[in-house]
Amino acid sequence: MSAAPSSSVTAGEGATLDEAEVQRFLDEARECAMQMLQNAVYILAELDNVQMSDELLVRTRQVCDDLIGTKHDIIHEIFDVDDLLKSRAPPCEIVARADRIVRWLGDDVEKMHGVVMALEAAADQERACGLAYILVSESAVNILKPFYRAQDGAEGLRKQTDESRDAEQAVAA
Repeated sequence: MSAAPSSSVTAGEGATLDEAEVQRFLDEARECAMQMLQNAVYILAELDNVQMSDELLVRTRQVCDDLIGTKHDIIHEIFDVDDLLKSRAPPCEIVARADRIVRWLGDDVEKMHGVVMALEAAADQERACGLAYILVSESAVNILKPFYRAQDGAEGLRKQTDESRDAEQAVAA
């Protein structure tokens, strides 16, 4: 059984995007945002069951709050990209939004990485912090998997626009 042909977005600038690839990117970004929400809520619910310093507790709660807030921002941005697709917006606008989504996701991934590294160092010093480290690091892995897929999807969209623009310029020359 062959796949149905996918449509593309073109806007006279020489760049095109495969709409199916855009949708795959949006699905991965949505999954990452949902993982951020689910894991932040889970961490917050489990904080009373693990030990860590007050400073790390504050940082962990802040990261969780940031993850939840970013989830809301990402979902809003995904709806905006859907609207851009429906309006046949230039591919460069869609790619710019994809890059913004990945940047926002990545900002929180970096913050979470900082907390994970601090918890690892604390666990090395005091075994009682080990459960907190496991809690947050396992949640980070749950977020990283769809983040990397979304990051790869955005890169693929960027390459599509670059390649199609280059091909059109070569034909015009």
